[in-house]
Amino acid sequence: MRRLALLGTAVVLLLGCGIYLLFVRGGDEAPVGEAGSRFGQEGAGGTGGTLMDTLAPVLGARVRSVPGGSDPAAPSADALANAPQDAVAGLFLVGFRGTDSKSSFLKRLTVRPYGGVLLTSENYREPQQLSALTQALQATARDAGHPAPIIAAGQEGGDFNAFGNLAPRSQVDVGNARKGTRESALGAGRQLRALGVGMTLAPNASIAVAGGPGQGRAFSDQAAQVASAVKASVSAYRQAKVVAAPGPFPGDGAASQDPAVGPAPVGLSIGELRKADMTPFAAVATGPQAVPAIQMGNAIYAAFDGVTPATLLPEAVGELRDRLDFAGAIVSADLVATTAATGGTVGEAAIDALKAGVDLLVVPGGRAQQDEAYRAVVAAVRSRAIAAERVAEALGRIAALRGLTRDARDPLRPGE
Repeated sequence: MRRLALLGTAVVLLLGCGIYLLFVRGGDEAPVGEAGSRFGQEGAGGTGGTLMDTLAPVLGARVRSVPGGSDPAAPSADALANAPQDAVAGLFLVGFRGTDSKSSFLKRLTVRPYGGVLLTSENYREPQQLSALTQALQATARDAGHPAPIIAAGQEGGDFNAFGNLAPRSQVDVGNARKGTRESALGAGRQLRALGVGMTLAPNASIAVAGGPGQGRAFSDQAAQVASAVKASVSAYRQAKVVAAPGPFPGDGAASQDPAVGPAPVGLSIGELRKADMTPFAAVATGPQAVPAIQMGNAIYAAFDGVTPATLLPEAVGELRDRLDFAGAIVSADLVATTAATGGTVGEAAIDALKAGVDLLVVPGGRAQQDEAYRAVVAAVRSRAIAAERVAEALGRIAALRGLTRDARDPLRPGE
């Protein structure tokens, strides 16, 4: 009996260690084989792959990318439901630590075709280094036969730039002067494009309410002036052939604090939000000035349920999609930060955001959170908790967005 008890204990310990290695251990800098993001290693005899990849021949045909880095054909709903692992990776905009091609993230990118890469100050030393890094990211995806990821950055302006010594100037500095706003954004767009960055999570379209998170970073405390500045900014980015994704919708200028810090209630009514805070977004949601992407916010609103961050709320997404008639890609807020308000996991946040109607899921990192969110969405698609049609719809919008960022991978022509 004692021997059996010891054997049972050993089995439990082995299983526990296996689960730990498979799902928990690891960080951004950990080797690819750790943290359970890969079931095996690449070698002469095969491609290794996630546990889902290994089981794919049994569960259904795997969704494949077109060789050479070109965009794959949109998978059918049936293909998504049966083998969603590659398709689900395409829903994520992820970040990592590191400033060159030696980062372990590039190894992960060869086997998990993420939809986009979000660059931050963690990835930047100086322009030449950043240019080499964006080229390495694109080459890694291309050599692996994946679609080129969208390369994005939160280059909002001034102190809120991911790449500190580059344009644009602070939105407060350019204020409501339309010419200054346009020139600043045009300079920023040209710099970003030359460095291989195709999308900026900017401009900030909130209203600078006194004491709110928009003070010190938003264009103005007047909705009409913010709308004018946002239009000028996105027009300049379009001229520079860089996608602008203004946010955070529906505007967090009146929030009690910055949603990146913690729960940030907004006490405005739906009528007040529509009259003021949503006005800058309405100016660029449709028509000639329409942007291809808008980012949701993480504030919580009395106008809705007063509890759930906007990025997870179908009603908030519905304001953008249905009332403002926005047809482009909807980008989530930082889903790791979202959990500070929900108290849940980043996997739950990713599922709820996708169900709410968000298309591109932002999980800056670390690696453990990205793996958790990815696995949660894969499992939800397999179990039909998320409809395959919803994933296909999101991937279609992300593919359109990717097409618009291709210019950032092309050499600048004289005069651009």
